[in-house]
Amino acid sequence: MTEQSWVALVPRDTVFVRDGRSFNAAADTLAATVLPGPATAAGAVGAAFGAEPDEVRGPVFARRVAGQWRPYFPVPADLVVCADAPESLVYRLKPEELAGDTDLDQLPGEHGAGPGERVCVPERWLVPPLAAEPAEPLSGWLSATDLTAYLAGELLDSGGVTPGDLDLGTPFERERRVGLARDDRTARAGFLYQTEHLRPHENWAFLAQYTYKPDWASRLTGPVSFGGRGRLVDTEEAVSRWPECPDPFSAKRVLVYLVTPALWPTGWHPPLPPGARLIAAATGKPEVVATLTPGPDPKKTRTLRWAVPAGSVFLLEFDTAERGAAWATDVHGTAYAPGTDDRLRTAGFGVVLTGVWK
Repeated sequence: MTEQSWVALVPRDTVFVRDGRSFNAAADTLAATVLPGPATAAGAVGAAFGAEPDEVRGPVFARRVAGQWRPYFPVPADLVVCADAPESLVYRLKPEELAGDTDLDQLPGEHGAGPGERVCVPERWLVPPLAAEPAEPLSGWLSATDLTAYLAGELLDSGGVTPGDLDLGTPFERERRVGLARDDRTARAGFLYQTEHLRPHENWAFLAQYTYKPDWASRLTGPVSFGGRGRLVDTEEAVSRWPECPDPFSAKRVLVYLVTPALWPTGWHPPLPPGARLIAAATGKPEVVATLTPGPDPKKTRTLRWAVPAGSVFLLEFDTAERGAAWATDVHGTAYAPGTDDRLRTAGFGVVLTGVWK
């Protein structure tokens, strides 16, 4: 048995997190930063407690409102706006059967399937309404209240809404700074470059859920490192929860929403549970994730992988409503990572929320 709590990671200044790819100040002019991922959050939580909890799930952005933390999540990848209309409404992509083949029809065999067999090929296309053409993804972060309505199939059920009707958050802005490469304390002539930092807006922080056994006695200590360049975050216990799974949940059609980047052995789609088919999917651009084994020479153990980005959406259909409801309830708010290195799961890669789709 385990218990669950939340911790807030409050940046003292800007946040600087690299994706792990090599950077050469002589050849590259911009050292871009990325959003803190599960590995960064798990490392900070472990350092804050002086010991690793059983699992860490996060991070998610949160805004302090009236003394309480209000979480925000990446906008689901199937919400779009019209690129040519500045005041465009927000629409939801709909699964439709369309003629034609894609390169997905050439997926290699897996899970015992023979080479050339069709495996995990979506049966429908996700398409926007004509009013949203040409469509582009809606950007930003969606409040837990709106995401709960989305998971229940109620958000945008009657058509398009204005972005102002949604509780969209803007957690940070990007800052560029000029740097100069050095050899020890000596500047290297001609090695100017730019770095990009994330500056959280006032009252914004990161939340992470952690699980632990009842006899776990560790307590939060002072500020800890978060990302690179000596950046620090203050830590404090927080009260929060995941957006609710639709209740009562009894449906053959299960929507899977990805909270944190996932590193699945099946690649761009989640491993399918028994009795489920992948009907359609909306995913963003893959994210580079660096993982390493702690030790004296981390460069030798560093591994770069491509992850399915947070905000991706997958529409599954089960053979029975009972099987779909049981699976959806079981994995909601957990790291879904069958067949994956357990260290990735306990660090929070692949946290999913489940809902319904029509």
